[in-house]
Amino acid sequence: MATATQTPETGRRGSALLVVLSVLLGLLLILFGIYAGISVRYGGMFLPNSSINGIDVSGMTVAQVEQTLIDNQASYTLTIIERDGMTETISGEEIELTLSFDGTLETLLEEQNGWTWPLAQLLGRTDQMTVETIYSYDTALLTEAISNLLCMNSASQTAPRDAYLSGYSEETGGVEIVPEVLGNLVDQEILLPAIQQAVASMQTELDLEALGCYVAPAVTSDDPTLLAQAEAMNQFLGVEITYEFGSETEVLNGSTLINWLETGEDGSLSVNRDEVTAFVRSLAYNHNTYGATRTINSSYGQEVTVTGGDYGWWMDEPATVEDLYDAIVNQESGVREPIWQREAVSFDGPDYGDTYIELNLTAQQLFFIQNGEVVLTSDVVTGLETVEDRRTPTGTYGLTYKQSPGTLVGEGYNSHVSYWMPFYYNVGLHDADWRSSFGGTIYKRSGSHGCVNMPIANAAALYALVDANTPIFVYELEGTERSETSGQIYES
Repeated sequence: MATATQTPETGRRGSALLVVLSVLLGLLLILFGIYAGISVRYGGMFLPNSSINGIDVSGMTVAQVEQTLIDNQASYTLTIIERDGMTETISGEEIELTLSFDGTLETLLEEQNGWTWPLAQLLGRTDQMTVETIYSYDTALLTEAISNLLCMNSASQTAPRDAYLSGYSEETGGVEIVPEVLGNLVDQEILLPAIQQAVASMQTELDLEALGCYVAPAVTSDDPTLLAQAEAMNQFLGVEITYEFGSETEVLNGSTLINWLETGEDGSLSVNRDEVTAFVRSLAYNHNTYGATRTINSSYGQEVTVTGGDYGWWMDEPATVEDLYDAIVNQESGVREPIWQREAVSFDGPDYGDTYIELNLTAQQLFFIQNGEVVLTSDVVTGLETVEDRRTPTGTYGLTYKQSPGTLVGEGYNSHVSYWMPFYYNVGLHDADWRSSFGGTIYKRSGSHGCVNMPIANAAALYALVDANTPIFVYELEGTERSETSGQIYES
């Protein structure tokens, strides 16, 4: 049977290990002794990284803390940091700030565990304590000091103002967001208790901005609704619509549209239709000539004033309103044409231009003026003068259309004509092959039913010269009655 034997080498190893273990144990005992000693020491003073009311009390005994607080109390001042670099102060002296130690410091020290000092010393754990019960002050004096602050004076306060949209700018062609004004109006419900708490805890600074003491604007320049409204409004204000009336133009752009836009409760924009209607009405008022009284230089060398009739520019206001409203809503810029119920020849100068028909009922003569020159003259027979509803109406008209041939149908007659040129309901110019003579005073005893009878050759010549809407002036001119007549002239 084999037996284990210890060699000299094995014995040396065991002895060395025992020495190492002994040394380590000794070191541990020393370290523990140091740790325990420091822990016991911290049983009578505050741990590292400890503060009371913002004052570093690390390593201090209660007596040392009391003395430090007494020293701070003597020179205590609360600095109130306001907007725009302004500061104000309230001193402990003016509010009769005093100290009264009531055992609170001892309680705080007892609540600390001295054996945890490595957590504070080595790991940086902090203990920030606040004590309010040891301080007292004259409440009335503090209230007076607060009321004397400029930030509490209404005369020195500026109320906040919401961000808003500017008026229309010709320079930018739209609106801009005018930034909010922060102002410096304080919320006393926040400020008063904040100052009281700061004094009670010997706090040395109070930042009103950080504390949220200022009344804030309800709408700021980065408000999503305001941004969206500005963008939508500027899209509308970028619309430019031009109406051309000959050489005159009427331009509708953002400077006018700004007053037509309405904002709903949800921030949406709409166009005020009443404003569109008023604008179109002003266009019609400025440019309608329908039924106007006109003075012309007659072919008799004297001026004639012609009243009545249905000739002239006459805007279809409801249709034009709808057309313009849709253009604005769809943001369609460009030149637009009003919708007309009746049209004339020109906007510049006389609306009838320099090509027109002139019919003198007194003289029973018709003239066609082309480019200011008489190119056709004809005797005519007009409506029977002695019967009211058969007289040819006076006024300024536009030829409704022309037709060749045509049939005239009325009470007691049905007549075929080669050239038909109506200008007022069923009253018009036409040939009359049943007549042998024209002009003079025939119309007084054998006039038409209201139409203007012409020799067929002259009717043919006039038919070739006129178009729909050619102006015709029908008037009476005293002193121009003629007795002469002319015969029927047939086409060759």
